Amino acid sequence: MATAMLAPDLRRFVVAKIHSVPMLEALLLLRSRADGWTMRELAERLYLPEPRVDALVAELCREDLATHADGVARYAPASGELARLVDELAGTYSRRVVAVTELIHSSVGRQARDFADAFVMRRDE
Repeated sequence: MATAMLAPDLRRFVVAKIHSVPMLEALLLLRSRADGWTMRELAERLYLPEPRVDALVAELCREDLATHADGVARYAPASGELARLVDELAGTYSRRVVAVTELIHSSVGRQARDFADAFVMRRDE
């Protein structure tokens, strides 16, 4: 599998913090501009409706990767380690887009399966 090419700490970061490819794209856009982005600007660049972008930015804020105030979202990793991992992810994504997107999709699928499994009644219970 292509994801094996990714460093273990980067794989753990992606699985734990990056919930979708649009979330990753939003993070990389925020990282690219120090003065931040309005929701409208992000929506235009990501080709997504503003409510979806609001949700993505909220996720990034919950994961301690961004801030949002006065209608402007900014890249703001809560630690140097998070910043280092995002930098590594940005470089890796530019070289191994398939591996990164496969990892994101596989972890999202696994989370959905785990959630669904929580509601399955087992015969032996």
